[in-house]
Amino acid sequence: MKKIIDFNNWIRKEHFNWFKNFDEPFWGIVSEVDCSIAYEKSKKDAIPFYHNYLHKSLKIINLIKEFRYRIEDENIVCYDKINASATLNNKDGLYAMSFIEYHEDLIEFSKIAKKEEERIGRISGLGVNSNTIRTDVIHYSSVPWFKFTGLSHARNYKYKDSVPKITFGKYEQVGNKKIMNISINGHHGLIDGSHAGKYLKLFQELLNS
Repeated sequence: MKKIIDFNNWIRKEHFNWFKNFDEPFWGIVSEVDCSIAYEKSKKDAIPFYHNYLHKSLKIINLIKEFRYRIEDENIVCYDKINASATLNNKDGLYAMSFIEYHEDLIEFSKIAKKEEERIGRISGLGVNSNTIRTDVIHYSSVPWFKFTGLSHARNYKYKDSVPKITFGKYEQVGNKKIMNISINGHHGLIDGSHAGKYLKLFQELLNS
């Protein structure tokens, strides 16, 4: 479900009008999180670490309304629930687009994610379908092969994209902690750095819980 924002009375009206015609309205930041506790708990509970932190990320995304804003036709809408469109490995070892529906329960979410991983693992190509191009998603990707300190995304400026993008990097042992890079990109007409800061704070709290 989604609701159309009353644009004329929207607190972000001026901000959106300022950025809406930019060639590149997306901003991006790179930060890091301590995933030590979440990693150990994943091992203890026999839940893939990726499922665990992806679930925690979506849980926070669904708490922050700015991450649920989208541009659709001439309207700004706010979705009730945001899911994941994540890149997963296909049978050829290339990445393909997936759709992983968010579920509040981690165990159920992990089952959904595993089923989608198995489906993607049987196909060739990008796997684009009506679900993967939905806008009630976050575009997730993971690059577990290396640590990054900067990141950019391929963009088609003819397409008015408004879906935030989150990328997770390789976690590294730093002293007694496991530190993982994270990149966040968002449309500046809809979301600001302060909201990324709120996401990172709450995400870290969940990783520690």
